[in-house]
Amino acid sequence: MKNIFTMMLFIVLFSSFAHAQSNRQITGTIKDNQNRPVVNASILVKGTNLGTASDAGGNFEIAVPTTASTLIFSAIGYEDQEISFGNKTRLNVILAEKNTGIDEVVVVGYSTVDKKHLASSVSQMDMSQTKTRPIMKMEQAFSGTIPGVTMLQGNSLPGSVPGSIAIRGVSTLQNASPLVIVDGMEQSLTDIDPNQIKSLTVLKDAASTSMYGSRGANGVIIIETERGSTGQFKVDINAWAAIDDPIDLPTFVNATDYMKLNNEAKLLQGQTPLYSAEDISKAESGEIKSVNWLNEIMQSKSYSHNQAASVSGGGGVGTFNLMLGHIQENGLNSIEGSEKFSARFNTNVNIANKFVLLADFYAHRLQVDRLLANDDGHGLYQIAWRMNPTQQIFFEGTDIPNHYMLHNNLNPVASINHGGTKNYMHDRSTINLRPKYYINPNLNIEGNVSYMINKSANKSVRETFKFYDVNGKPATIWANSVGAEQGVSQSQITARALVNYTKDLRGNKDKLYFTGGTEIMNFTYTDYREVNKASFFGKLNYSFADRYLLELTARSDGSSKFAPGQKWGFFPSAAVAWNLHNESFMSSFLENKSITNFKIRGSYGLIGNENVDPYLWQEVVNTWGWMMRVPNPNFSWEKQKQWNIGADVTLLNNRLNLTAEVYDKFSYDLIYSDFPVPPLTGSYSLTSAINIGEVRNKGYEISASWSDKIGNVNYTIGGMFFDNTNKVEKAGYNRTDTLIFKNTNDKIWYNGIAIDNYYGYETDGFFQNEQEIEGTTAKLSNTLPGDVRYRDQNGDGIINDDDRVDLGDPFPHLNYSINLNLKYKRWDFAALGQGVGRRTARLSGMEGYPILVDGTSNALGAPRQEYADNRWTPETPNSRFPRVWTGASTNTFLSNVWLSDASFFRIKMLQLGYTFPKWGNTFHNVRLYVNAQDAFTFTKFEGLDPERNGGNGNYPRMATYSFGVKATIF
Repeated sequence: MKNIFTMMLFIVLFSSFAHAQSNRQITGTIKDNQNRPVVNASILVKGTNLGTASDAGGNFEIAVPTTASTLIFSAIGYEDQEISFGNKTRLNVILAEKNTGIDEVVVVGYSTVDKKHLASSVSQMDMSQTKTRPIMKMEQAFSGTIPGVTMLQGNSLPGSVPGSIAIRGVSTLQNASPLVIVDGMEQSLTDIDPNQIKSLTVLKDAASTSMYGSRGANGVIIIETERGSTGQFKVDINAWAAIDDPIDLPTFVNATDYMKLNNEAKLLQGQTPLYSAEDISKAESGEIKSVNWLNEIMQSKSYSHNQAASVSGGGGVGTFNLMLGHIQENGLNSIEGSEKFSARFNTNVNIANKFVLLADFYAHRLQVDRLLANDDGHGLYQIAWRMNPTQQIFFEGTDIPNHYMLHNNLNPVASINHGGTKNYMHDRSTINLRPKYYINPNLNIEGNVSYMINKSANKSVRETFKFYDVNGKPATIWANSVGAEQGVSQSQITARALVNYTKDLRGNKDKLYFTGGTEIMNFTYTDYREVNKASFFGKLNYSFADRYLLELTARSDGSSKFAPGQKWGFFPSAAVAWNLHNESFMSSFLENKSITNFKIRGSYGLIGNENVDPYLWQEVVNTWGWMMRVPNPNFSWEKQKQWNIGADVTLLNNRLNLTAEVYDKFSYDLIYSDFPVPPLTGSYSLTSAINIGEVRNKGYEISASWSDKIGNVNYTIGGMFFDNTNKVEKAGYNRTDTLIFKNTNDKIWYNGIAIDNYYGYETDGFFQNEQEIEGTTAKLSNTLPGDVRYRDQNGDGIINDDDRVDLGDPFPHLNYSINLNLKYKRWDFAALGQGVGRRTARLSGMEGYPILVDGTSNALGAPRQEYADNRWTPETPNSRFPRVWTGASTNTFLSNVWLSDASFFRIKMLQLGYTFPKWGNTFHNVRLYVNAQDAFTFTKFEGLDPERNGGNGNYPRMATYSFGVKATIF
């Protein structure tokens, strides 16, 4: 990092020196076509890096060399303009506004296409707001911002991935994450700094994603990072600091109530109560302290801060952009947290007007600090949940310092102070070279060679600590421990060759876009795995009279992951669209601007999914010579057929924009990597990787925005509404087959069920007394009053697996969001709300049950207050939950008792900002802003967070409150 900042200082000094050599002054004013001054416009001496910027009145003054003759004027939202000044010393410049909306350029595949000529389904994210939100990982930016894209965030653990993204549902048993392409390279979305992103485009249908063939079935996210621009040398800074507040903490019962509930459970089970009346009296009086273990382990306030800076500029010979980032996130104690440093250098080098080299270099280091007892970030909270409030942290009345009291060798406070630490380090470095040669203005050839290496390592340390019993005698020792481990490193090499041809035809009435190319990729791992891929592809876009649009795409992919003879797949697609607004019968609407854009489009294509581990098709034999995996010579791609129909409409003088789409994704030959097969002699467990089953996702997406002005207030109101229905159409080789999954009893597939279904029992209330139990034939053994009554679906008088039915799925349905943007003079305000109209979540683990169901004692932990207030007792026979219990219980089977309405509406963002056009002589467009993220949630969910299922303890979900500043220095 020190070398990078030295480089920045050198660039600043060099720019100042060059400026000092100028000896001619030119002044002027820059305005738009409505006679409004253009603020912060860039003025550059062509062929040099000398420049300046306009002030709040649009005025500028620049010193130029006597040999210079041309100035380049540019500003955000305006067309660039070159002016030869000759002997003039004053210029009055008028910049034309750029066409936006339907005329903007969209990055798709390996090329760009005018949006008005696009026939496939793509969406773009507004990065201007994303950059000023306190976002630790890019996944967080997808909640409520793009139609058809869902992201359920499970926690706010520093250094972790907050949740998984799904584009138009889930249709695979494998990794369902979308493909992410950053500047032409396949990368991870998690590690991308939002401040470095210029544009983010989501490809959703087959016509757009089939350009990525075997990797497009889960959707594609294309990211272009910021590059330098011809103009003033400048430094952009963005920094914020934030405080986090947990929003999903459980409330456990206190010591008094715990004693009473434990005794209640013992009595209902015919056992001797554990706590005497004297014990309960001591707890009520405070003699026995009630310990809130969560409060004890959350020892400090969580906070985070981010600093990002970019140094950019350029002239006739090229441009550059050096982007630096630092983000630190601290946990809920003094040890845990994460810190990331990143540096990206993007440069464009222009050679002889026909050759351009885009050279990009990127590196980041992520350091994650954990407690040894909290290796995955959740363990400490799982331990704290297992403690009950009668258990004390320390023995009292002794002279032994730090006299911790262990409970089953557990004490989370001791784990923080003496349990040891574990530190992770993740490094990523990339080199990306993209030479481009223009044979003529319409035809160019382009190459892409990139290299990426990912490395990781961890180390752990714990010093010896002795524990003593109440009498001061040695009880146990947490022994000294030191360890270090090198993670599996991955290197990725990509080589790509492209031909791009763009041509206006028939007197500029038609336009042709063509991209063709080939690609090879190699992934090498230090655990001796290797994956190779090869591809050939082509894409044609044709616009006929700006009315009829055609897209044709074809890609052939080969992957070493699949069996010989099954490695190659062919993935074609087609899309058509009709720009109705350019038809003659629509001319009157265009003239009065009641309709300025009306496009109808449709697409169909075949795409694939190869997002699986290598070598699955091969035989695996253990050290005893027993076959553990049966080879499958027919193992091949997952495949998906998808059609999409959409419409884009712009109405009322460009104030109202509407987009509506319906789609159908049919996935088949799904990959099941652990399909159990009948055991052979000598084998106790046998699996094979096979292609099996069919899944269909159907859905719709509607989005709208209204932009207008009232007096000095500019505003935009937008919203979206979308849903996806997921259904298994064939679970095995035939439509009547049933697929029972290995290692889980709560998931089963058959025709008509959702891919991640809850498969369990329907219930009919609770047994109220012994007479009712005796009079019921269909019941489980050891049933007691207050236990769940399960329905005998087949009427055979037995409750078993045959009585389980489909209880629903965990996917979010009826997704919606609303957003508001206001601007009044120098003030701006933004709000984003996101909701799910229907979702079913499971109250599993201690989030639902009164104890930890660990399969052994089942006696740890304390009930949540939510459970205690709504449990069955003889006096409250119609309660929400069954009786309190300890030990084994029939109540823990998956049933509709433990499913809850997880629909919600959450205020994702509230942001208020104020911009100073100039602050001193150096700082321009200084914006101060405050932001609240995830501050308010409205839900009826009986668990903790409606975006995740229950569990036995998680790092908390946070609301984040931040203050930031954004400015440009020149």
